[in-house]
Amino acid sequence: MNSLLRQLPNALTVGRALAGPIGGWLLVQSSLALVESDAVRLGLISGLVFVVAALTDWLDGWAARTMGAESALGALLDPIADKFLVGGYLVAYCFISGFDIYLVLPVLVILGRDIAITALRFIRPSKGALTVTPAAKMKTALQMIITAAPFVLVIIGLTDPALWYHYWIGAVWFLALLTIWSAGPYVQAAFRR
Repeated sequence: MNSLLRQLPNALTVGRALAGPIGGWLLVQSSLALVESDAVRLGLISGLVFVVAALTDWLDGWAARTMGAESALGALLDPIADKFLVGGYLVAYCFISGFDIYLVLPVLVILGRDIAITALRFIRPSKGALTVTPAAKMKTALQMIITAAPFVLVIIGLTDPALWYHYWIGAVWFLALLTIWSAGPYVQAAFRR
């Protein structure tokens, strides 16, 4: 198989990592837009970036398995790309909220855990520390769903955040707790003799 084509899974993963900061930036620009049509356009583009990038989380793994292009680099990059995608949008939400402490605190927990686990992957690179656990896969899926929720709520007509904002923040707090819980197996694997 063409060696360039075998790089497609890693290229999708890197694209997902870049989508987080780019989509988050578009979302912030949407909130700052002075003209409603610009705000809507930028918000839709940001939402589309997130959906396409989230789909690559499944697509890159499928492509790697189908092409026989699975690699240690891909296994390392995949969870890091997920963290960049979700983190970019969560930081954008914090900015848009005016750094609401009730949102910032769980986001800091999520980002802190993700940075710590990524550091463990580099400091103590063992097979157990690198392998993504089922709990972490569930956590990532929920992170993507909850991160996309404001887009979905606005699209279905709930354009007034006062109707859903506090419930959504509760979901982000749940994610923070789930994120801490899912770190346990990584820490154990990294420090197991």
